[in-house]
Amino acid sequence: MRRSSILVVALVWLGCGKGGTQYAITDPGVAGHRWLPLAGTVHDPSAAGATVHCESCHGGDTFAAFECVGCHAQSATDPLHATVSGYEWTSAGCYRCHPDGAGSMPDHVRFFPVGAGTKHPLQCSQCHADPLQRTDLTKLQCAGCHAAISGFATRHAAVKDYDATSPGCVRCHGDAQVDRLAAHTTFLVVSGSPTHDTACLHCHDASRTGDKAFAAEFAAVNCLGCHAKPETDAAHTGESQYVYATASCLQCHPDGTGGAPADHETAAFPRAAGTAHAGIGCNQCHTDLAQPRDPTKFACLTCHSALAGFSTKHTIQGYGILVKVTGCNGGNPVTTPVTLTTESCLRCHADSQVDRVASHPGGDSGFGTGRHRGAGCFTCHQTTRSDKPFGLDFSKSGSRGGATSSCAVCHAHGCGGD
Repeated sequence: MRRSSILVVALVWLGCGKGGTQYAITDPGVAGHRWLPLAGTVHDPSAAGATVHCESCHGGDTFAAFECVGCHAQSATDPLHATVSGYEWTSAGCYRCHPDGAGSMPDHVRFFPVGAGTKHPLQCSQCHADPLQRTDLTKLQCAGCHAAISGFATRHAAVKDYDATSPGCVRCHGDAQVDRLAAHTTFLVVSGSPTHDTACLHCHDASRTGDKAFAAEFAAVNCLGCHAKPETDAAHTGESQYVYATASCLQCHPDGTGGAPADHETAAFPRAAGTAHAGIGCNQCHTDLAQPRDPTKFACLTCHSALAGFSTKHTIQGYGILVKVTGCNGGNPVTTPVTLTTESCLRCHADSQVDRVASHPGGDSGFGTGRHRGAGCFTCHQTTRSDKPFGLDFSKSGSRGGATSSCAVCHAHGCGGD
């Protein structure tokens, strides 16, 4: 009986690593310590100069029991947890939040904002159903709290295919907050839209790298998940700059519309087959595709100023470059050059082509060849078109003699021999 007791004690002593032989059943070793990682930590009893030993934590009769508070005194531990709700100075309380033995909270600033000034108090067990598996998204309890919040279901009603699970929550809310659909001011996403009534993760299907692999990268988008290549290729036949790539999609369709306006050929600017601009890519004309109707965002001069004879065609013989009468001096009109900008291009060429001066209908002194030639187009034609407000209506000019007419620029003051 006595010999049996001695043998058991010896085996336990040897199993603790204090003898020459180790037994896996009692001593897993530093590398095999499954519950609390030891190797390379302050809890490593094999480290040079170590001040901890097996019995520092396992001081009882079984290795299944452990103590944290033997080393971590309450006087030192309490101040470190002053803002942590649910904190208690017990070994079970320590292990619940520090299952890996780390001496500080996880980097919640980098992973998920908690604590003072946020919506999430520092109480680990409220979010982590199992603190031992913090990286397991299925062990989070986001949905448990948030589903009970007033208006929760309404706020997510516009999100198609909304995933009401905790992994689904952190997929969109990796930073606790994400922009709502209404914040998509450039690329329109509207509930009920025939084109982009889609789930967030259909377009934002990439995960973040470096910090939060569980969260969607909302700075990245993917158009190709919905827009298959065969259909997209066919829809862009004849587009010289078309490329089947998300970056190319957004370059021409920054607001998410399906293509050029249906009335581009009539109400906007002719570019169909047979016109001078047939086959021109969208971004060759539009410098900012997010503002396709802004005349200042066109690039007419980029191409046209390099064409042979461009300046000559816009010069009025005897007067220089295209001019406009701005007043009268001693019975003679005062003219100023019209700055050749894209806006002035569209002012005259709203239909891509305008009749030249040589084909101008005759007037009392010959508008095409007489004294009115020097007045310049913009002096007589000042009314803009109703269909294209950026273009002049050349079918109209001011009635002669009226104080507010375009003729009055010259004739009301005696300029030009009136």
